[in-house]
Amino acid sequence: MDKLRAIQYMVRSVEAGSFAAAAKSLDVSTPAVAQLVRVLERTLGIVLFHRTARGLSLTADGARYYEASRRITVELADLEQSLASPGAKLRGTLTVGMRAAVAQNCVMPRISRFLARCPDVDVVAKAARTATDIDEAQLDIAVLMGWPSERDLIARPLAQTSYVVCASPEYWLTNGRPREPDDLSNHHCLLFRSSSEILLDRWIFEKDGERRTVDVKSRLASDDRPWLDEAACAGAGVMRLADLTASRSLASGLLVPVLTDWEAAEAPTIYALYRRNQRQSKLVRAFLDFLTEVFVELQSERTPGAASSLTRVPKPDWFGRTHGRQSAYVKRPRKGGRALRSR
Repeated sequence: MDKLRAIQYMVRSVEAGSFAAAAKSLDVSTPAVAQLVRVLERTLGIVLFHRTARGLSLTADGARYYEASRRITVELADLEQSLASPGAKLRGTLTVGMRAAVAQNCVMPRISRFLARCPDVDVVAKAARTATDIDEAQLDIAVLMGWPSERDLIARPLAQTSYVVCASPEYWLTNGRPREPDDLSNHHCLLFRSSSEILLDRWIFEKDGERRTVDVKSRLASDDRPWLDEAACAGAGVMRLADLTASRSLASGLLVPVLTDWEAAEAPTIYALYRRNQRQSKLVRAFLDFLTEVFVELQSERTPGAASSLTRVPKPDWFGRTHGRQSAYVKRPRKGGRALRSR
């Protein structure tokens, strides 16, 4: 038995979800994949897959074997790429995890550029929200939002977002536009729940050394940003959005910004995250170059006066806590603070 080939077939079957899909991606027959995996199971003396009419699922032994096997195949592919001549084409499969809003508004509208540049690279795109998805979803690289603090992983900042407060034209026509941040207390706000289950119900604004803190009210909250986007465009309420992830809705007029003379604080950073052993991976480096190009381009299209691409916003006090409301964790700033006044 060609054990390395059997391992490769097993790994691809897990990632593709079936022997047939794995065979198609490997350009071999389905029986060839299934037979080699069965021989691998007999050699190991364990069952790797539960086989059902709905497809394949890993056994407990299979999950452990897959994790080790995938590392082997990735390291082998990286070694082959590093030994290839400088002009050799990139080949292989790159598994990328992304926050939904970043994927939908920033990366996927431009992914054809990367695919054209690397015609022998297959990209598997998955939803990802936190650093734990690197291992749980077996990602080569993740594109996330927030404030990176994972010391065992490499985080590369891609862009610093700015918050935009906005709603549909119909909503503003019916409910009127806020003239001051405090006016938001009288509006229906659509609230995002963070990956750590914190409801982001405290919106902070700054202008000319003054700070306003508003605990907004909501009848609709979700941890799925695109769902809230759809509700906002349909007139359900007011949203606070990271500008780079809302550029199309803003440019088309589906959402109209307000309070533009105020800066909404605590906007998250968009960053790439990957394992330290992936630093030499040519596939990861190529995708990082593509991401850098994307966010430089997006930065050039921003509203004048928006945050610099990599001017980092400090990590807010609530970040890192779990469950509850942001307003329950963060105290209102006192009046007469050293740098900012609060009202």
